[in-house]
Amino acid sequence: MNKQILATILMLIVTLPAFAAPERIISADGSLTEIVYALGEEARLVGVDTTSRYPVAATELPQIGYMRNISAEGSLSLAPNVLIATEQSGPPRVLNQIGQAGVDVAQYTAAPTLEAVRAKIEGVAALLNKKEAGQALWQQVSEEVERARHRVKRIEKPLRVLFIFSASGNSPVVGGRNTGADTMITLAGGINVASEIEGYKPMTTEAIVAVRPEVILMMQRGGNHTVAPEDVFSKPGLAQTPAARNNRLVAMDGLYLLGFGPRIGKALDDLSKAFYPEHLTER
Repeated sequence: MNKQILATILMLIVTLPAFAAPERIISADGSLTEIVYALGEEARLVGVDTTSRYPVAATELPQIGYMRNISAEGSLSLAPNVLIATEQSGPPRVLNQIGQAGVDVAQYTAAPTLEAVRAKIEGVAALLNKKEAGQALWQQVSEEVERARHRVKRIEKPLRVLFIFSASGNSPVVGGRNTGADTMITLAGGINVASEIEGYKPMTTEAIVAVRPEVILMMQRGGNHTVAPEDVFSKPGLAQTPAARNNRLVAMDGLYLLGFGPRIGKALDDLSKAFYPEHLTER
């Protein structure tokens, strides 16, 4: 190829403007909303779902409904360019309806893994034309995760932990393997005693007594739904556990604990310290 032509092509490539990031974005997942804020692009958000509770400023934006049941009418009324969502967002017919109305639908993985956190951060960053910022954010998050994981390596006797999603009814719904709860318990240095169960399923009181959990982990609910140890440990089955005898209940905000967003490293740090306060206090 002629050198002059090649030089002209290279100059054009270098001087071409980057593609324009969408000006009006709606988010159907709290972790994605957090990523937009962490990248400093919150001005592009014109609406969010009800799981978008962090930062507090996100709660002041127009809401499009719960992430699994968003409103097509409410979403389209905000005149978005793009809807960002995960595999858990929906329902599918509403996502299709929004897409057919000319809105780009960008869906990301909802897997409860560190790899998924990276994929979401880098995917949203690419959408916003902020790839370098996305790489920097993931580097920060991965370093926070590694610091938290390094600290729990000193634990010689891991605690037996049971995550309870819902304690209502005779058989509490617990978090088994392949769940966000299982991942967080393991990364924080605990043993998930419900690992024989797949997903989130009910567990009989007899089974709970048999697995001998030393700590009960739950999501802290706001308003009048604050988790109290006396309420949890008064229930059949749970009352007969080592966790009840030692009053070991750990409750954390649901999005913080299971959101798998940019705060995951901090969440792991707080969770491991709650599990092992005598070993992991700051020096």
